[in-house]
Amino acid sequence: MLRRAISSFLFCTVLAFSAQTQSAAPAADDHHDDHDDHAVPQLYPAIIVIDPRQVVSVVVKINARLRNLRSLYVGQRVARGQVLGELESAELETVQRTYLGIVNNLDAVQAFSMTVNEKLIDARMNLAWRGMSEADIKQLEDTKEPLKLITLKAPVAGYLYSLNVVNEQIVNAGGQSGVYTTTGTTVATIAKPEAVYVEAQIPFQEVAGIKSGASAWILLPTADGVRMTVKAKVERVFAYVNPITQRKRARLQLEQRPERLPLVDGLPVMVQFEGNPHAP
Repeated sequence: MLRRAISSFLFCTVLAFSAQTQSAAPAADDHHDDHDDHAVPQLYPAIIVIDPRQVVSVVVKINARLRNLRSLYVGQRVARGQVLGELESAELETVQRTYLGIVNNLDAVQAFSMTVNEKLIDARMNLAWRGMSEADIKQLEDTKEPLKLITLKAPVAGYLYSLNVVNEQIVNAGGQSGVYTTTGTTVATIAKPEAVYVEAQIPFQEVAGIKSGASAWILLPTADGVRMTVKAKVERVFAYVNPITQRKRARLQLEQRPERLPLVDGLPVMVQFEGNPHAP
């Protein structure tokens, strides 16, 4: 419901902007040329599309409390390894103590066990699977003290597509049927840059001048009503003509990576191909 409400609001913003832009357009039989200062850009309707195959989940696989959640919002650009928040977990603290017990008594255990190295590797994998990074494990080995908080990091670079938790929220590991098999809690999802593209609808009489590789501008609405313009490139023009609308689809890939994007699948936007009057 929230995504639908946001999409409706932003759609109205796009329509209002488009109407304002096109209101100054001359009548069909008015004469103007490329140098006419009153020429207006030709805008085409389009939508944002999110490829679900390129969306990565941020999953917590332990019972924990979320601490120090950063100032995150949907559409925010994040880097791989960027800290999203921290986790406090009594369960993980117990696992850390078990690992330290093996490390601290490694020599003694080796005297009567031939499988101590396998146990050490398994214990280390257990820590990593539960969300501890190599840096966290190294700190644990250096200090010989369990970490009270471990960092929750973005597994890939991209844009926050959903955020499902709030600060101080308790999350659980869910069902478990094996040592490393658990559902976990998806606290956020991140859309890789290649997951976000735009599909424009072009009248088939005009599509001949639009080729793969052509530059364009995407006009994006924002919640504060300020227009956002992002450079893009035509990736593909589909051959199929919609018999009802008499339009062809053109797929565009974003060339710029702004700090934020209005990430709503199906969000109406406008496209202007470079070379049109008044291109940004």
